[in-house]
Amino acid sequence: MDNARTNIIATIGPASADEKIMKSMLEAGVDIFRINLSHSDRDTHRSSIRKGKALGATIMIDLPGPKLRIGDSSIPLPYSVKVGEKMFFTGSSAEFRSSMPSLVLPRGVDFSMAEPGMLVLVDDGKLEFIVKEVSSKGVVVQSDSEGPLCARKGVAFSKDLTNFPPLVNEDRQAIAELAGEPFDIVAASFVRNDDTIHELRAELAKYGSSAKIIAKIEDPSGVRNIESIIKAADGIMVARGDLGVCTPIAALPILQKRLVSLAVYYRKTVIVATQMLESMTESLLPTRAEVTDVANAVLDGADAVMLSGETAVGKHPVKVVETMSKIIFHAESAFRTGLKDIL
Repeated sequence: MDNARTNIIATIGPASADEKIMKSMLEAGVDIFRINLSHSDRDTHRSSIRKGKALGATIMIDLPGPKLRIGDSSIPLPYSVKVGEKMFFTGSSAEFRSSMPSLVLPRGVDFSMAEPGMLVLVDDGKLEFIVKEVSSKGVVVQSDSEGPLCARKGVAFSKDLTNFPPLVNEDRQAIAELAGEPFDIVAASFVRNDDTIHELRAELAKYGSSAKIIAKIEDPSGVRNIESIIKAADGIMVARGDLGVCTPIAALPILQKRLVSLAVYYRKTVIVATQMLESMTESLLPTRAEVTDVANAVLDGADAVMLSGETAVGKHPVKVVETMSKIIFHAESAFRTGLKDIL
């Protein structure tokens, strides 16, 4: 299985930051370590980059980008959300309501553009809310699901309520603070057009970095402008978490195939990401659907498949890499032998 064409990207987090675990993950099949700059602190990021590089891995840093994330809250987090419970999403803790749990989305959100009935997904859809009331100060939402609400998790509205520059200040700050660290790839979040790529390349050049740029496609604008983005970037990531919120989720498989095929056509790197082996965050075995999902990404021509929470916070980071490596091996073998030697 050492000769696999499809790379495995594993996200480093609390479950996998130990050097011995990182080494075991590399031995199990990891090619690239992803450092998610939206979580943890800069010293931890530096440590993970240096440990991964010392072990011989390729390093990808993933910029925060203009993603909406939960900030301050009027309740301790994590918080157990109940079905039917109402919450208030606002832009400032000064607007908290005593009548219901309140959460800050600390970025420029124009809440007045929201509409009753809009869908709001938190943590890549693990929690689902419906907008009930709208004001310029925020929105009252009602939970349509139950589960833990955790700090810093992403929030996505079914309609874009933001207007961000191509490269947000957090991205520029992250690049400045990590300048000189031995990262090889930079993933840009929520790329909507090629302006982000050009600005990011210029920003990297200021610090003498020639790192490759991967454009994460996460919303309809990115899909609409995909050809100019692909031409400007070194590759793209089909980031299915927010893409499955901001576009009709039933269309996601077709979008994925379209994005992968375009990247292949232009001979650019393409990564498929999010919830690939999600059940293995807790379980020792993947679901049949997850195995099929990973294999289909390989068969469609993806250059890499990515593990996120499965290795960052999951219980079995090495096991999940071993499992993904086996799936890739069998999928790629189909190109060479068909079904003859599979069983």
